[in-house]
Amino acid sequence: MAMVVEELIPMCQKQGLGASPQKIGTMGISMGGYGAILLAEKYPSLISAVAAISPAIWTTYDEAKSANAGAYASLEAFASNDAITHVRALDGKPLRIATGSDDPFHPGVVAFAVAAPPSTTVIVSSGCHTDPFFISQEPPTLQFLGRHLT
Repeated sequence: MAMVVEELIPMCQKQGLGASPQKIGTMGISMGGYGAILLAEKYPSLISAVAAISPAIWTTYDEAKSANAGAYASLEAFASNDAITHVRALDGKPLRIATGSDDPFHPGVVAFAVAAPPSTTVIVSSGCHTDPFFISQEPPTLQFLGRHLT
């Protein structure tokens, strides 16, 4: 995250991309979707719009640890990086989340959607955590960001 905030974004801004008054959006798929959300939660004044496709969101530390023992270093690390707990940092930002009904992260996305600001766009359709679902969601996700970043 530090590399994105301290190196990538400033480099892009030096090239005229995302430089004021332009807006910066973030988008990702799976763990990248979780990262896109987390980046916007940690840096709400920097990020103007957020989109995530099948974000890898766990609802508890135990759930994360049983799925991937190395996902978080500790319960404290999970708590400080829990996308659901910190979702109100996204109040007032355009936010789009897409998940497949058969995605293993679907319960986490539903919990996130319940906690998210009411203006959040939540797309639930048939599909799983697979390339066909991801690819099907890329065009509408990019359109969403385009509408909110221009």
